[in-house]
Amino acid sequence: MNILRRAAGVKTPISRRSLLTRMGAGALALTLPIWKHMEARAQAAVPQKRLFTFFTPNGTVPDQFFPAPGSNMVLPPLLAPLEAFKQKMLVIKGVHMHSTIGDNKPGGPHMKGPGAMLTGGWLLEGSFTGAGGPAGYANNISVDQALAPVISNDTAFPSLEFGVAISGQEPLRVVSYRGSNQPNDPIDNPWTMFDRVFANVVPDDTERERLVAERSSVLDYVKEELTTLNGQLPAEDRPRLEAHLDGVRNIEKQLAALGNECVVPAIGDPIDHKAKENYPAIGKLQMDMMFYAHTCDVTRVSSFMWSNADSWQYFPWIGVDEEHHALSHLTDAASIEKLVKINVWYAEQMAYFLGLLEGVTEADGKTMLDNSLVLWGNEIGEGATHTYENIPWVLAGSCGGHFATGRSLQYEGEPHNNLMLSVLHAFGMTDQTSFGAPENCTGPLAGLTV
Repeated sequence: MNILRRAAGVKTPISRRSLLTRMGAGALALTLPIWKHMEARAQAAVPQKRLFTFFTPNGTVPDQFFPAPGSNMVLPPLLAPLEAFKQKMLVIKGVHMHSTIGDNKPGGPHMKGPGAMLTGGWLLEGSFTGAGGPAGYANNISVDQALAPVISNDTAFPSLEFGVAISGQEPLRVVSYRGSNQPNDPIDNPWTMFDRVFANVVPDDTERERLVAERSSVLDYVKEELTTLNGQLPAEDRPRLEAHLDGVRNIEKQLAALGNECVVPAIGDPIDHKAKENYPAIGKLQMDMMFYAHTCDVTRVSSFMWSNADSWQYFPWIGVDEEHHALSHLTDAASIEKLVKINVWYAEQMAYFLGLLEGVTEADGKTMLDNSLVLWGNEIGEGATHTYENIPWVLAGSCGGHFATGRSLQYEGEPHNNLMLSVLHAFGMTDQTSFGAPENCTGPLAGLTV
C-alpha cells in the first residue's frame, strides 16, 4: 500500500515512487530512511486495542458483589471503589465455568479454576498434588494467547505475564497458556520484569530528544520539497498533493508528543517480593510496569495474577491477620466482614489501574481505557462452596466502542466459553465460532455489544 496514501488517509493515484522521483536526489536520500517510520506513525494514529486480564483468588461474597441488573448500576460494597469507572464497566452474573466440571476431570476446586478461567477447558491428568489432585496443566490455549499473535505480533513481547507473591503447586500458579500443557508462568519479581522489559527497548532522555529532533528536521525537509513540487504540478493534481502534505503535518504533530509517550517507571531498590507485608507495594510496582509496557507499546496483551489460586495471603495493612483461603471457607459474620475487606482492597487496586488507563488520551480523543479491555475474574464463585457458578466477572473499557458499558447483566447459567469468544470477537476475530471445549460454547455472549 502507498505509504503517503496511508499517512494522509485519502485515496489518490499519486504513488510514493512518482513523488520521490519528482522530489529529486537530495530529498530522496533524506526521506527514504523515514518512510517506514512515517507509515508506522500514521498507523499509530488509529489507537491500538489492548487486553489486560486480572485474576484474584478464593471467590467472592456474592450478595455484596453483584449489582441489580440494569443500566442504573448501584455498586455493592465489594465494587464501590470502582464508582468513578462504572459507566465504563460491565458486571456479569450467571456465567458459569462449565468446562471444568465433571467427575472424570482431574484436580481439586482451586486447581481446576485457574486452568479453566481463560482457556475454557480443563486440567489434564498429571502429577501435581493438592486438594483434589493429582492433576496437570490445562488442555487449551488461553484467550490472551489466542489474541497475542493477532494484536501484538509486531511488538517486542507478544504478551507479558505479571504476578504478585505467586506460590503453591503449578496449576494454582498460572492462568495463561500458549496451548495444551504449555503454561505461561507469571513473573512476580518486579526487578526481574523491569530488566526484561525496559533494559533495551527504551532510549534515555538524550537519545529520545535526538531521535525526535532528527525526525522533525527530516520532516521539515520533506514538507519543503513537497511544497516546491506543488508549484510544478498541474492544477488538478495539487489537491491530492495537499492531502499528502496534510499527512506529513499529522505525523509532525504526533512526533511533537513522542518524548512523552514512553516513560520508564521508577522502581527503586529491590525488596523482598515474597514477603506478605510487601504485597501492596509489589502489586503497585507490577501494575505500574504493566501500564508503562503498554504505553511504550512493547506489548498489547498482559495477564496479572494477584497471588495464586487457593491464596494464603494475609492482609495486616487492612486489619486482617488471617489467611485469605481459610477465611473464604467460613460463613460467620466476623469472617464475612474480613472477606469483604479483602475483596474491597482488591477492587481498590483495580481502580488504581483503571485510573492509569483513564489518564491517557489517545489519538482519537478517547482514553486508553476506552480503547482497551480489562477482564477481571476468579477461579471460583464462592470460597465456602467451591462453586464454579456465578464467577465474578467484570469487564472494563469498551475495547474501542465494541462493548456497551455502564450496565450489570444477568444470565442464566451461560458457559464462560461464550464470554471468552466474545472477547475474541471484540478484537476482530469474528471468524472464530467456538473457544475452548466446543460442547461448552454456544456462541458469543448475548447482550454485551453496542
